[in-house]
Amino acid sequence: MPSRLQFVVIALLALAALAHAEDGKTLTTIAAVQALMPEEAAQHHPVQVRGIITFYNPLYSLGFIQDETGGIYFKPPPMGAADVPMLAAGDRVEMTGVTRRGLFSPSISLHPDDAPRTGGPIVMDIVKLGTGPLPAAPLVSVDRINTGDFHDQFVRVRATIRQVVEHTDYRVEQLNVDASSRYGPLNVILMCPKNQQPAVKQWENVEAEISGVVSGEVNERNQLRKATLLVATVAQIKPDLAAMQACFDQPSRGFGELLQYRPPQPGGTETRQHVSGIVTLVHPSRGGYYLGSQDGGLWVRTPQQPPVKTGDELDVIGFIAGGADGVWLEDGIHRTKRKAVPFAPLVRTTEKISAGTDFGSLVQVEGQLIDQFDRPSHRLLYLGAEGHTFYARLAESADTTPLSTFENGSWLRLTGVCEKPNDPAARESFSLLLRENADIALISRPPWFTVQRLRWLLGGLLALTAIISAWVLLLRRQVTRQTQVIAHQLEQKTLSDERRRIARELHDTLEQQLAGVNIHLDTVAECAPDLPAPVSRALDNARAMLAHSRTEAHRSILELRSRAIEQAGLVGAVRESIDALQVITPRITLEIEGEEQRQSQHIEFQLLRIVQESITNALKHAEAASITVRFQFTPEELHVTITDDGTGFDATRPPAVHSTQFGLLGMRERAAKIRATLTIHSTPGNGCTIAVTVPTRPTSHHLRTP
Repeated sequence: MPSRLQFVVIALLALAALAHAEDGKTLTTIAAVQALMPEEAAQHHPVQVRGIITFYNPLYSLGFIQDETGGIYFKPPPMGAADVPMLAAGDRVEMTGVTRRGLFSPSISLHPDDAPRTGGPIVMDIVKLGTGPLPAAPLVSVDRINTGDFHDQFVRVRATIRQVVEHTDYRVEQLNVDASSRYGPLNVILMCPKNQQPAVKQWENVEAEISGVVSGEVNERNQLRKATLLVATVAQIKPDLAAMQACFDQPSRGFGELLQYRPPQPGGTETRQHVSGIVTLVHPSRGGYYLGSQDGGLWVRTPQQPPVKTGDELDVIGFIAGGADGVWLEDGIHRTKRKAVPFAPLVRTTEKISAGTDFGSLVQVEGQLIDQFDRPSHRLLYLGAEGHTFYARLAESADTTPLSTFENGSWLRLTGVCEKPNDPAARESFSLLLRENADIALISRPPWFTVQRLRWLLGGLLALTAIISAWVLLLRRQVTRQTQVIAHQLEQKTLSDERRRIARELHDTLEQQLAGVNIHLDTVAECAPDLPAPVSRALDNARAMLAHSRTEAHRSILELRSRAIEQAGLVGAVRESIDALQVITPRITLEIEGEEQRQSQHIEFQLLRIVQESITNALKHAEAASITVRFQFTPEELHVTITDDGTGFDATRPPAVHSTQFGLLGMRERAAKIRATLTIHSTPGNGCTIAVTVPTRPTSHHLRTP
């Protein structure tokens, strides 16, 4: 690592470079260029530096140079340009160019497109001065590389080569190397001739020291998102087979000894630790596997290929790591000792597992199935026993045959790796990762009379009770309705019988007596023709009143015997009266506007008598040729209008005909009884219009006997 003095020197050089840039002077150190802000670097200040080429690939416009103050990226001249020397890592050069903004950090450009547009011309050139060793590289960890602190710098890292793949571009001989470390993965690009590539592939799963230039990709906000180590030659990779073998030669440590106190050892936790065990479960998406031994279980994280299988007995070396989830190994390297080795699970109760000492171990436990949930990739079982609950599911490496269906309430015996719940606040004490369907064994089925079936039974009884209650309620309503019909029928029959009785009484008494009075008055008129004028007028008035009374009595008897209003309503009763008169005078028209609204029988009876009286007067006294009866139904009022084209009269002076006077007087009295307004419009020779307006008081239709 650079010393504190070196950092101070670099800082002073950067300040001096910034002052030079502001004065328009040529920058002569890489630190001076790197000290520029991106906006200042974009001004294309002149640069002239000397240094060592650490990586060069003109095909991809990649070039890196480093002097005593640091390293930086430079954009090479176009391929095929004249006077451009053939360069390689280790060449000492003098470079003349301009500053450039860069994607992540300031850089140097030798490309003509980046020439400054103002000021004097700058001759961009690169001159090879000789060849020398690569600069000394500080040893840094992979996590420091990913921070951007060493961007464009030549560094060393220790990592495990995991996979070596030949680059697909035929124009360049290059390998893509996936490496790993205790601090995470690392991507390496190695310039490698074809004849050396097989040797590099032999280094897979070998720890090595790798020297190269830190580069990387940025996102749309110019933030570093993926660091890459650019390696110019195979010589920059130094596999440490001896150190790795020394780790395997260490005595195997028990899982329970990891992160336990012991006297200081050489290397400490910076050295890989050696453990042995049998693979109990493989989890590809989490990048590792569980090892089992007599000490319990241990999680090993590794990208090593090809993957192991359940039952493999392994020797493993890796870096100890620990946290809230326990202890595990990072960046594990394994060697297979035997395959398909049987391993017996630890038989435990839920109470014992909940104590937390068996996390990571292969255990066998019994529980009652409470519920189950289908997920896109697996089925999740929820179980409980001894007051504890837990989840169980098949791991990704398990077989893909459909899981057997179990009824809720079944008792199951499960074998799997015990894990700590992801959520510390979860109700579940632990979870189980199962290896295959055979890890679930049915102990006993639930009794037929389960809680769920009891719920269904209670629900059915409640539904049946609700149906019976609804049926009883409907039956009561039907009985009530039928009782009302019967009561109404009895009421109507009683009313009809009473009306016929009254009609008989009126016919046998009042009408006969009125007929007798009329005979006596006629006898008086015949026997005394020479009565004084006042007496004669009084006698005529009495005879007229008697005739009107007989007519009204006869009409009342007919109405009592008729059920027209009751059965057909007001309009039907009027139509029946008109039809009876049409036989002798087919000049009466009935018009209806709106929807008929039934009124009380009292109102309808009075309106019927007014209409009948109006028609009688028009036919008998006005000699009308046509009569129109119009009903207008509105939500607020009922309008009845009787219009004729008879002789008419002066409405302000009623006619002298006695029966007409009595008829008009009777109509007014009937209108007053029902709180209606009656108006008469008539002039001599222009007919007559009688209008009745009564407020609407709709009543429900009474049930009637057929």
